[in-house]
Amino acid sequence: MNTKITVVLTLLIISFSVFAAQTYTPRELQKMVGAGNYPAQGGTSTQTKDMRFPTCISTVNNVISSISGEYPTEIIANTAIMYLVKLWTNDSAMTLTCSKPDKKLVITSASYI
Repeated sequence: MNTKITVVLTLLIISFSVFAAQTYTPRELQKMVGAGNYPAQGGTSTQTKDMRFPTCISTVNNVISSISGEYPTEIIANTAIMYLVKLWTNDSAMTLTCSKPDKKLVITSASYI
């Protein structure tokens, strides 16, 4: 996996935590998401990175494996042309979307309100 991509994703996750209005512990998030009681979200912020589809999937899966022991994650779509994952961190919910036709990784974050 590309180390620069991992660093960028890690920095994005950390940077969103600095400006969050509401935070939750990993345990609170596990309970909430597990019960289908999702945290309320505010406005979104989006980053886009050019990336080949297989590399994008690998990158997203590495992010998931690095946090899935603590934070809830959910694969929303896994098709031949799109891979979409939602994850919840202390201060925001994020979607990571890989698009084969666009050759892009789209990272969308919404702080909790």
